[in-house]
Amino acid sequence: MKINWSHLAIPVAGAAAAWELASVAFWEAAKPSLLTAMSVIAAGVLVRLARGLPFNNPDQFALDEVRQIAGAIKRSIRALRALIAVVFLAMGSLVFAKAINTALLAATYIPVKVAPYVEPGISAVVGFLLTYVFVRIFAVIKGDVSLADLQSDLLVKAVERKQADRFDKTLAKSDAPTMKNPEGYGKIIQ
Repeated sequence: MKINWSHLAIPVAGAAAAWELASVAFWEAAKPSLLTAMSVIAAGVLVRLARGLPFNNPDQFALDEVRQIAGAIKRSIRALRALIAVVFLAMGSLVFAKAINTALLAATYIPVKVAPYVEPGISAVVGFLLTYVFVRIFAVIKGDVSLADLQSDLLVKAVERKQADRFDKTLAKSDAPTMKNPEGYGKIIQ
């Protein structure tokens, strides 16, 4: 999968905002709402993954068209797989943010100078993951829209081919004499 740097730049900005503006207590308070939203996203991804190959009559498509659709679907499925992994990671970070913060602040191996950065760091990770989830959602939607556009274009081409074949067969079977232009047809008369 090709890395799109804008898909990382926006979450980094989200992490920076969370570092400055959000605390672990904020994430703890927002956890029920965010987990509900993440669950809905995960359910949508799982439903989309279960969809499979979105056409049932491959006879009407040319080989290169089927390859285009299959390639686009594989890319879409890989993007969905990455999205579901990040959704579960974000959900885990929300659930365990307070516990990790408490454990790290209570740990004796954390230097005193690092302690003030533990809570903002955890908040930044949660902010990064949540922002990344929402950025990836829009990327997956864009991919699905382009897949639907590709399917629509190829379906129209397939129907055009089928109708052209049907017309050619009908024309070949026809007993009607071929059309002939009258003599002098198209000459300029003055």
